[in-house]
Amino acid sequence: MTGSSGLLETDAGNGAIHDDEVVLVFPPAMHPTSPPLGIAALKAFLQMTHPSVQVRAVDLNLEFHRQAASWVQEGRLRMRISGMDADLAAVKIAEVNRFLQGEEGFASFLELDRYNVAASFYEKYASVLHGLFDHFCRRTLCDLTVPPLAERFLRELIQPVLRFSPRIAGFSILFSQQLIFALAMAKILKEHGVAVVLGGATLSVMPHPEGLLERDFPLQVGGEWHRVDSRRILDLMVLGEGEVGISRLLGQLGGELARVPGLVYRQNGRVVSSPPLMIPDLDALPLPDFSDFDLSGYLSPLPVLPYLSSRGCFWGRCAFCTHRKTYLAYREESEEQTAARLKELSVRHGVIHFNFVDEMIHPRRLARLSRELLGQDAEITWSVYAKPTGSFDPPLMERLHRSGLRLVMWGVESGSQRVLDAMGKGVRAERAGRILTFAHHAGVWNLVFLLFGFPTETEAEWEETLRFLEKYREAVHAVSKSRFVLLAGSKVMKDPEKYGITRVLERPERDLVSIAYDYRIRSGLTQEEVRRRFQEQLPRLERVGKSPHFGIFRDHLLLHASAFRVPEGGFPRR
Repeated sequence: MTGSSGLLETDAGNGAIHDDEVVLVFPPAMHPTSPPLGIAALKAFLQMTHPSVQVRAVDLNLEFHRQAASWVQEGRLRMRISGMDADLAAVKIAEVNRFLQGEEGFASFLELDRYNVAASFYEKYASVLHGLFDHFCRRTLCDLTVPPLAERFLRELIQPVLRFSPRIAGFSILFSQQLIFALAMAKILKEHGVAVVLGGATLSVMPHPEGLLERDFPLQVGGEWHRVDSRRILDLMVLGEGEVGISRLLGQLGGELARVPGLVYRQNGRVVSSPPLMIPDLDALPLPDFSDFDLSGYLSPLPVLPYLSSRGCFWGRCAFCTHRKTYLAYREESEEQTAARLKELSVRHGVIHFNFVDEMIHPRRLARLSRELLGQDAEITWSVYAKPTGSFDPPLMERLHRSGLRLVMWGVESGSQRVLDAMGKGVRAERAGRILTFAHHAGVWNLVFLLFGFPTETEAEWEETLRFLEKYREAVHAVSKSRFVLLAGSKVMKDPEKYGITRVLERPERDLVSIAYDYRIRSGLTQEEVRRRFQEQLPRLERVGKSPHFGIFRDHLLLHASAFRVPEGGFPRR
């Protein structure tokens, strides 16, 4: 079979999607430490709005890592890692996978020396694995020669999706590194007559996502540019929040695609789109359905479930951020429902660890949520993203700890007040440090996000951040560090001169996964100076916190934090 234009009639602008099998796919390549929330939530919503449609959720990212591990052990996939020959690397890969899945026991997983050795090796292995298959996927998309074993790997990988003979496959792309894998998988599905729909947060932050549906788009392979015919890969895209768009799409019976919110499609040789819609009442959404996932198969000794209790960002003013583009407005689920649903998920799946993936949860909401969790006797542990503002005082942090909070991932970003003000963070550096101490004394662990190289930042201001880390080192359990990246849709991009950028540089050809722009600045550290200085400072940054790997493996950090016990009598107050 070739393609699926007969199903969607996308070039005509209308079509009929009948009640049939729909598979929602989370593609490679991410670290598989917990199941994907997006397709679990979409599955539940489609089952509610289209009860006659068979909906499956496939974590192809987990399948990718499982298949790679299996091929390595069988000798079909041979990799050299950290100077090891392929045979020794295969033994080490199996050993590290077993360790991270907890097969040696939870107590062993909590031994930081052993954990750091395993996590370090796994990062190197995953980097080689992801890079290797990103290259093969690019060659597949460009109709270039691919080693027979690589082609067999990709075609074997897609079998969990084809097993259900879907009429439609919907890919949820959370991060840009998943896009190439998704498109390669989509190309194979199209050969089998499956209609392919792309959605997810990455599409909302791409400079020109509609380009994926143009007749051909540029793709770089090994330093050379090629053109890819999108008609052989994709049918449609849904931008923004996906529930209403994909539900309306399934409900089209000969109607116009223009009536589907957030849809990007081809019409009479042009790519057109319709405005997105949102669901104003989050309490009306069904409980995410994780039933299709093998929770014991993830690289974690105990399962951690993601949960989203609000959409958008309560603050929404950070100049570097583009997360606001995914959501049309800020909304909250009621705290009563959040607490009840966490308890229900805990009972249904036998899970007690939850990671809130809200953009941020403000202290008033956390205060209400802690009261609900305590009132419902929800015996869970949880983590959140938050901004260190004045309302986080010792009594609140202590009550949050009693309700099960064990980890807060704080958007600190900088130790320089001038840089924080330029970013629009609404954070006072010294107050942020005191809040870290309050949390630490309450038994809550702190992950600190740091962003280096914001436009006009100087070497002296960079050093202020390093001194901030040293001053509050005892209360910092993990660091997530990154360099400033200029992204389409950010406030910096909309008004670059305000932020000291004199010129934004557009590239002659832009790769699909390239969402950043180069720029020139009026003062402060240049892009190249930031790159060099950041690389030089990495060893110093990685010495802060319990493990240099917790900034990446945040589910693992939650498990370590949950196992920590506050000393009898509490921490000494300073």
